[in-house]
Amino acid sequence: MALTVIMQSLRLVLPLPPVLSTFIIGTLVNMMLIVTCRLSGFKAAFLLTLLLPLLAYMQGQLLLPLLIPVVVVGNLLYVTLLRKKRTFLLTYFVPPIIKTAAMYIGAWLALYFLQMANSLIAANILFAMSVPQFLTGVAGVLAAEKILQKVKNIY
Repeated sequence: MALTVIMQSLRLVLPLPPVLSTFIIGTLVNMMLIVTCRLSGFKAAFLLTLLLPLLAYMQGQLLLPLLIPVVVVGNLLYVTLLRKKRTFLLTYFVPPIIKTAAMYIGAWLALYFLQMANSLIAANILFAMSVPQFLTGVAGVLAAEKILQKVKNIY
């Protein structure tokens, strides 16, 4: 769990462009959510799904506090669907799609509630909750499977 928090905090010390940072950090965090769930159990992964959005908000990565529960729900769905490895489609595509859909819809609802749904800020937030979430979700699964395979081979 501590390693995941460190990975999420890398954006504070690595001088990367925001887009590149999003894809690298997002992939690492998604990878660690899966690895934590499969190696340490669902409770540990659940705690991470609560902690990481709070940390992201404190780091300035989430612009609005109403987005914290949106990210919690998206990550919780992702981790729940990836507790066990299943078929190719149910492992590599369905969880990232569901996570992305939940985060996009949740962000849109939060922005609508705040009467910001048609603003430039909303467009940026909604983009951040769409394509990058899906891509880092898929990349996170691929990376987690590689890590878990290596851990399995060690033990």
